[in-house]
Parts: sequence; structure tokens; C-alpha cells
Amino acid sequence: MLLYTEKQLDVAYRIDCKARSKYNEPWVTREDFRPVYEDLLESYMVAFNLKDIANKKIPDHLLQSVNDLLELTLTLGD
Repeated sequence: MLLYTEKQLDVAYRIDCKARSKYNEPWVTREDFRPVYEDLLESYMVAFNLKDIANKKIPDHLLQSVNDLLELTLTLGD
């Protein structure tokens, strides 16, 4: 189970929208973005001991890493 706040999702969604605008790509809805965000969070959590963070708040540095990834290396496919 991933525990994140709607505010954290909103921050990441705005980063995604900004990146899409920069590349003249259409935005996705916030709800369509949610599984993308959760997949990114899960990918970053693999580097951690899942037992230590399962059912707990996701560490801020992990959230920031995901936001940095969205901001710096977002690639859009067809």
C-alpha cells in the first residue's frame, strides 16, 4: 500500500503538466496521472527495504526524487 497525500500528487501532476507543455504534448487528467505517479513511487521504493516503509508514509526524499525525475527526464512516447 502506498501512502501519499493528495497535495503530493498535485505537486507531481503540476510538474508533469509543465513538462508536457514544454514539449507541446497534451496533458493527461489528474486521475490518469495517478497510476503513473504510483508506478514511479513503487519503482523508487524497490531501492528501500519495503518492510521498513510498508503501510507507512513515503519518505520525503523519495517523493522529491520522483518529482526531480518528472521534471528533468520526462520522456513522452507515442
